[in-house]
Amino acid sequence: MNENDTVREEILKYLYDLSKQAKTLDRSKANERMVILALHEKYDRSIIISNLIYLVQAGWVKQEKIDKIPYFIINTPGVNHFEGPSSFQKSQWVTGINVTNIQGVTVIGDNNYVKQEFGNLYRSLDVLKSEIGKSALLSDEEKLEYQSEVETIKTQLAKKVPNKTILAQAWQALSALATIDGVSGFYQSVEPLITALIK
Repeated sequence: MNENDTVREEILKYLYDLSKQAKTLDRSKANERMVILALHEKYDRSIIISNLIYLVQAGWVKQEKIDKIPYFIINTPGVNHFEGPSSFQKSQWVTGINVTNIQGVTVIGDNNYVKQEFGNLYRSLDVLKSEIGKSALLSDEEKLEYQSEVETIKTQLAKKVPNKTILAQAWQALSALATIDGVSGFYQSVEPLITALIK
C-alpha cells in the first residue's frame, strides 16, 4: 500500500464524519487549519496538505472558497468509499436502454442494473470486491484476477436467466479467498447466496 494512503484515509474520514455530524451545510466544511488541527499529532503539516491536495485533484474532496478562504468538503466518491453502493449513483454501461421497460430490473449502485431478486447478492459481491482491493495479503495481479471474477458474476445478475455454468466457474476461481485473512469473512457471507443460485 502507498504510505500516503493512510494519511488520505484519515483526511477523508475526518471530512466524512464532519459532514455526517453537521447541523448546517456550512458546518460540513473544513478549512485548511481545521484539517491540520485534526491530524497534526500524527503527521507533519506538509504531509497533510500534500495529501489533501491529492484528494482534491482526484475528486474525492471538493474545494470551495468562502470569503477568499478555501474550504474542503467530502465529495461523492469519498462518501461512497465509506457507505458503499447507492441507487443514486450514476449508471453508464446500459446507455441507450430504457430499463424501465424491463420487468424486475432495478438499479444498484454505480454502473449496474440487476434483477431485483439478486439485490442482496449483488451488494455482498460489491463489498467482497472492495475488500479484495484492500487486502495486503494479495498481489496486485491477484486482486485484478479475483475482482474480474466478481465482475463476471455481477454481470450475470442483470440477465433474465443467469448462466449457472459461468457463475459456478467464476465462484470456483474465487475459492482461495476462503483462506485469506480479512477477506474470508466476506467470502463466506456471499457463499450461501451464490450457492443457492447455482443449484
